[in-house]
Amino acid sequence: MEKNMVQIIDGILSGAAREGRQVLYEFEVYQMLEAIGITVPRHLFVASPKALNLTLLEEFGSDLVVKIVSPHIAHKQKLGGVKVVRNWRTAGLEKIMDEMHNQVLAHFLGDPPHIAGFLLVEFVHYEPALGREAMIGFREDGEFGPVLLMSKGGDDAEFFAQHYDAANLLLPPVSLEGARQFVAGLKIAKKYQQLGKSQYIELLADALYKIACLVSQYSSLAAEDTRFRLEALDLNPLVLTADERLVAIDGYAEFRTAPAAPCVKPNVHNLEYFFRPESIAVIGVSADLAKPSMAREIAKLLHRMGHRDLFLVNPKGGSLELGGELYPLHRSFQEIPQPVDLVVYAAPIASAAQFMEELRGKAKAVIVISGLPAGLEYAEFVRQMDLVRPPELRIMGPNCMGVYCAPTGQHPGVNTLFIEEKRLGLSHSARSNTALLTQSGALALTTNDQMKESRLFKAIVSFGNKYDVQITDLLAYFAHDKDTELIALYLEGLARGEGRLFFQLAQEASKPIVAYKSGRTETGAQAAASHTAAMSGNYAVFKAACEQAGIVLAERLEDYYDYVKIFSLLAGKKPRGQQVAVVVNAGFESAVAGDALSRLRPAPLAAETKQKLQKIDVHGLVDLSTALLDVTPMANDQLFTAFVETVLQDPAVDAVVVGIVPHSNALKSTPDTCQDADSMAQLLVQLAHKTDKPLVVSVNGGRYFDDFAALMEAGGLPVYRNIRAAIQALEVFASYHLKR
Repeated sequence: MEKNMVQIIDGILSGAAREGRQVLYEFEVYQMLEAIGITVPRHLFVASPKALNLTLLEEFGSDLVVKIVSPHIAHKQKLGGVKVVRNWRTAGLEKIMDEMHNQVLAHFLGDPPHIAGFLLVEFVHYEPALGREAMIGFREDGEFGPVLLMSKGGDDAEFFAQHYDAANLLLPPVSLEGARQFVAGLKIAKKYQQLGKSQYIELLADALYKIACLVSQYSSLAAEDTRFRLEALDLNPLVLTADERLVAIDGYAEFRTAPAAPCVKPNVHNLEYFFRPESIAVIGVSADLAKPSMAREIAKLLHRMGHRDLFLVNPKGGSLELGGELYPLHRSFQEIPQPVDLVVYAAPIASAAQFMEELRGKAKAVIVISGLPAGLEYAEFVRQMDLVRPPELRIMGPNCMGVYCAPTGQHPGVNTLFIEEKRLGLSHSARSNTALLTQSGALALTTNDQMKESRLFKAIVSFGNKYDVQITDLLAYFAHDKDTELIALYLEGLARGEGRLFFQLAQEASKPIVAYKSGRTETGAQAAASHTAAMSGNYAVFKAACEQAGIVLAERLEDYYDYVKIFSLLAGKKPRGQQVAVVVNAGFESAVAGDALSRLRPAPLAAETKQKLQKIDVHGLVDLSTALLDVTPMANDQLFTAFVETVLQDPAVDAVVVGIVPHSNALKSTPDTCQDADSMAQLLVQLAHKTDKPLVVSVNGGRYFDDFAALMEAGGLPVYRNIRAAIQALEVFASYHLKR
């Protein structure tokens, strides 16, 4: 903002603060808006009816709006504190103001509120129709900082947003071009364009941009500390007048003098020791094989991964055999003869704080697996830990499963996900490229089950209650990890200020981020809070932040699994456009595919492609007038694949969806035939490796065909169990890359 604007606004806020107010009078809001270049009505503040200035009022026109001005009355209209006066005269106006004064005070018993005076405002004539009234607002969100809001304006704005069209949210800072794109993307913009009033889009975008600049100067985003912070601003309505002006008729603003807390920064210090430790200590290992022991399962996993720099702790001492090798059980951490990189704490949580004191200078990272018992409040746990935690020590948890990191040529990897290997079935491949960051350990397990054949996880991090290591720390770490091509997130809540940092990191990330968040409803938020001791924020703000930052947000858990799969397996295959071909062997699948296409559209096949397809169509049953090809159940593995290969080669085709109903006797899709070298599963995998275009498969069959689908997923093809899911995933994938 320009220096003179800041000086004017500082003066307005200083004057209100001297009077002990944190709410601006409406005429002060007008002054602030005028300073930043937003049109407001002519207005005049008078302390009493006797102070009316006839000369000034004559400029207002024949009609006036008279409003009571009081720091203690928020809803003036309900109390009779707002009146429209037609064809006013000075004497009559004085009488009306006196009557308003008495009428408002009649609503209060005891000490009446202070009335500072009256605001006389030009009556702005406009048509109160949909599209003519807008609302621009702002509030300071605890997680994400300042958030802008734009919606329909007027008295029914809140009702309209709740029942018809939700308010549109935007996180500043915002450029003028960004404001234009935002307004042009609103539903109401279509009406403006139909009416030939595209200039309305420009007027609203200009106002939104100016408010965004104001908010950036007077909010937690301010580059330098300022004396004042705006907490809320409502302009309702801003009206589009017959002479094509945008006028802010009503305004409300709250502020405070105390500066907002600075935004936190990501802390990646020592995070590498969670994923590539050279030495590991496991605390709480039981040698009694008759009793379950999370710590013992973790020790087994680490031993099987090849760790021999492994130290086990149990107060009773003794030894434990793992894979034919005998490990001593140290009675305390102090008995371990050397410093260690990573400590896995799976002992009773009540001793955790005392234990942390022992790690000063002897460990770099700790995973606290243990959850909090019902009798221990999370705030008390934090207090105890804060008193003793060595400042250099990074702590993940409590109440988490910790980490899995796939082996590399130089390191055996890490696995503290304390589930026996046969139950978990966690594996990796050379294509593993995804980091799953989740507040829930159970979500890590179920997501892995969904992706078992794909083997796409390079790292899994269950971070639980976030005492120290935050989601933003992990996001910053994996955003710069060269082996990670996709970040998958599951969140239940963000800490104060963490949302803004999360938003900024996501904007800066050069790789896709797929997210799912629980706690969207009041019931869900309560469940999330009770599980993680996290405060779940406003989901609408989270959703807006994801959309603006380019995060792929799944609304359903099933969609989350689908999106993670396609973004991981097709990481190197970015579509160049929105045109697709669909090849199926059942007519209904072709029809469903046509209905499912939304952002993508059928490609116009080249004449050369149609000629090739005509030669392949030995049965003469395929309609070649469309890119939605039904090759019929008569097509065998080689013929079906030939159709797919041909459309892939068409320059107008940007991606291909293959829909297979595997029951056809012509296909080698059964458990005993799908492994054959000439089966369609094998042929499609070979074809996928030869093309740089996205290829997505639907296998619409029961469990009998699991091996058939699994073979393709193991080969790097994203496989879905119905064609609608396949197309939806491809549309999200293509839209993301085309926007980027």
